[in-house]
Amino acid sequence: MSLSHRLPPGAPAVDPYYVYAPRPDPQRHGVLTLFVAGLPDDVKPREIHNLFSHRPGFDHCLLEYTGRGNQAVAFVTFFTHEAALSAMTSLNGTIFDPETGDRLHIELAKSTSRRPRGGGEVYRVIDKRANKTEGNADHENVGDEGDEAAWGEDEDGGSDDN
Repeated sequence: MSLSHRLPPGAPAVDPYYVYAPRPDPQRHGVLTLFVAGLPDDVKPREIHNLFSHRPGFDHCLLEYTGRGNQAVAFVTFFTHEAALSAMTSLNGTIFDPETGDRLHIELAKSTSRRPRGGGEVYRVIDKRANKTEGNADHENVGDEGDEAAWGEDEDGGSDDN
């Protein structure tokens, strides 16, 4: 008689750390934003958006390259606390990059992120990496529209206010 425990056929292998993660902090009840770590250093904002945008209650997301090595983290905001908890529960521990084995670590953020200025953007990027040029060190890129839209200029260098 074998005492080893086996998963049922077809069951995904899950890291016990994520299965038995502690319950959310009661002081964070009502927080609408998730903090997402465990991302590969080459993660793209669209990947974060695509991962969370189909979850019920998704509002917007922010990808931040922190400047600490190639570390990237994301903040994903939902319309309700319950929607945030649901996304956290279903995605925490997911292997994000099968090549590297990077596994998502998701928890409630310390507070709810503010809505992006101007509204309508589905994702934003903040890049604090050292290899940025001095003038663009804290440049914020908004959505799919690239630098021109973020700075209110079209391709010819003119204003969008025509």
